Amino acid sequence: MVNRIFLSSRAYSGLCHLAPRERLIVRKALHQLRQNPGAGLRLWGRDGLYLYETGTEAKIIYRLAPGQVQVLGIKVAKEYRAPSRKKISAIVLAAGKTSYADSQPVSYLAEALLSAGIDDLVVVLGSNAEQAKKALCSKDVKIVVNPDYEHGLSKSLRYGLKMVSRDSSAVLLTLGNRPFITAKMVGKLVKAYEEKKASVVVPIYSQMRGHPVVFDTVLVPELLRARGNAGGRSVLWHHSRELRQVEMEDAGILEKIWEN
Repeated sequence: MVNRIFLSSRAYSGLCHLAPRERLIVRKALHQLRQNPGAGLRLWGRDGLYLYETGTEAKIIYRLAPGQVQVLGIKVAKEYRAPSRKKISAIVLAAGKTSYADSQPVSYLAEALLSAGIDDLVVVLGSNAEQAKKALCSKDVKIVVNPDYEHGLSKSLRYGLKMVSRDSSAVLLTLGNRPFITAKMVGKLVKAYEEKKASVVVPIYSQMRGHPVVFDTVLVPELLRARGNAGGRSVLWHHSRELRQVEMEDAGILEKIWEN
């Protein structure tokens, strides 16, 4: 055991620029080296230099001196991180004064979205919000209540957009009366968005457009400017040349339930 570890200016600078996890690896290695300075491999022809390795994580070049280990260089293997896919959010607009907003259909729709891998789900409620909250209580969703739900769909849309995670790359929009949307449909839309790099992706069945619709977050400022009961329709029209249509095998993108 030696009395101290001496870091050269190069080694000290390298240590300071490491990520927290990497610094911890080096500190553990230096502690082990202080306990057993002769554990390194002698580098022949390198003027008394040694190489100390901790598995595949850290490599330390050092020289032995009376009472100390002189560290000349540090190298840490960077932690591998698989490329992360784009983060996708979804907004369910279910604030209307309708019977579906207080029971299971919204819950079914939320379940389909989460099963498809949606990272950030926002549900906007209004009329009968307390009943709808009970149906959603066991799910990983953000719930926001729009007290002005009678003033048009665009009001609920703005409430939802303000709750979306800032690091999302796209927002999927749909209405709460579409419980026949499946996880398979959502997954197909998200895949099309990621592969085609389109600003808008719309599902179609028998040449008819349905729900949900995927908007790249570059369009969020335009969605926030929507007024009345139009929701995202005006943005769809304005970007009609850019949108991509995805053919679906199921009419569930068109089917909805009505107020009893």
